[in-house]
Amino acid sequence: MNYEYKEKTKKNGTVVSIRDTWENALLEAEVKGNQVKFVTYVHNDKTTHFSMPVELFERMYRDLMEGREEAK
Repeated sequence: MNYEYKEKTKKNGTVVSIRDTWENALLEAEVKGNQVKFVTYVHNDKTTHFSMPVELFERMYRDLMEGREEAK
């Protein structure tokens, strides 16, 4: 597995990052208020930013995991 998972605690909450070491790409996720904020970096350049409500993220996560269980 060529991924590094890190969790950083900030004064406003926790930031989780996942780095693809082969591609030098990074995905960061952070909860700010009632929004989940995602930022991607490729070769150390910020490439995209996306935010969604926490409730929508939780629904998306549940649907993905339930679909995964049904596929087994």
